[in-house]
Amino acid sequence: MRLPAAPPSPLENLLARRVTCRNFNTSQALGLQQFSTVLFRAWGARAVQDFAPDVPLLKKGVPSAGGLHTTEAYLLVQRVDGVEPGLYHYHPIEHALEPIRELEAQAATALARQFVAGQPYFADAHVLVIAVSRFLRNFWKYRNHAKAYRAITLDIGHLSQAQYLAATELGLAAFITAAINEVDIEQAFGLDPLEEGPLAVTGFGIRAAAYRDVEWDPLHAVWPAP
Repeated sequence: MRLPAAPPSPLENLLARRVTCRNFNTSQALGLQQFSTVLFRAWGARAVQDFAPDVPLLKKGVPSAGGLHTTEAYLLVQRVDGVEPGLYHYHPIEHALEPIRELEAQAATALARQFVAGQPYFADAHVLVIAVSRFLRNFWKYRNHAKAYRAITLDIGHLSQAQYLAATELGLAAFITAAINEVDIEQAFGLDPLEEGPLAVTGFGIRAAAYRDVEWDPLHAVWPAP
């Protein structure tokens, strides 16, 4: 049985233009407002409610197992207006950046390549967002559940798709990769791998005008047909 086609919708156009970027513009800085908007829509908290003493529950724009929102954003910023290159933690309630370490531009680029296991097309992104899951936040509730770790990976899928769509709506480009060097990331951000760890690296920025590396765009929604 063939189903009816989806009716025309802005969402349909947005989904068609959601293409993983391998060609970032390395000569132009990302605007601060665009940077802020993508972060809030994918990672920010829209409401906070105290569930128990010292146990706040967050309302975000993505689903999360048990409403725990275990995964947080650690950033490697390379080219954003008004933000110095460096390492940051994103605070979802305050919608603010918590500086961890400033970096020279060349050092930031080298570290970006380490983070994404030498994939230069992803390392060129204006912002790398490292999805770091706090295991204890999940396991205190699901410590006897064999699928607890699976729930964390599902959360990262929701977050990355929200970031893709937020970036695409603003005319920006995004990516996600699981080919990462976890130890390098843990050491750079000072993470304790027994309590929290990176499971993926995402990122976004301005797409380059020239097509250098292959992108899967069969609908030609981003790049014109050859």
